[in-house]
Amino acid sequence: MQPNLSKQQAELELSLIRKVMEDSRKAVYDTSKLGTFWTLVMAPAVLVNYLMIIFNTGIEYTGLLWLAAVLTGTAGSVKIAKKEKKTIRVKTFTGKILTSIGIAAGGANLIFAMASGFLRAFNPVYIVPVDSVVLGMAFYLVGVIQQLKSLKLFAFVWWAGAGFFFFFPSMHCLLFLAVMLLFMIMLPKIEGIKNDGR
Repeated sequence: MQPNLSKQQAELELSLIRKVMEDSRKAVYDTSKLGTFWTLVMAPAVLVNYLMIIFNTGIEYTGLLWLAAVLTGTAGSVKIAKKEKKTIRVKTFTGKILTSIGIAAGGANLIFAMASGFLRAFNPVYIVPVDSVVLGMAFYLVGVIQQLKSLKLFAFVWWAGAGFFFFFPSMHCLLFLAVMLLFMIMLPKIEGIKNDGR
């Protein structure tokens, strides 16, 4: 009787673990509206900033461009977060970890951007490589938690870009960042399609 009970207990625990993994993997595939919104605000801002530098026009409005992008991102995030709080009642433990990684990476990059752009703590040409290191770390952690090789590989692309632009700093790093940010939105959706096809 006792061995039978422990077998049932083990099966129940395994099914719970599977459920948690499925729920949290789904969270990665359906990128949160919050993350997608931030990326859709930041990618065009980065691209506009790149074009301003390349064509040497409107450089004096760079600060206003980033102020507008950050304010839009923040206002939209607050609105989306309030909406999601009403509709999403239950969060898995893994889901909370994934959200925390996103918040930590976003917060770190915001601090680095302010330190470089406004306080001149380091040369602004290095902000993209620094951000890329942080984003690579975030993608690697999410990839390990979710056991998704594509996310771990994407982390190495971030790190490779960071390494290149640390050694060869140029304004072209902004183009790299804009493309990578847009690809960030597509990657979880590609993973979701691959998973549905299995």
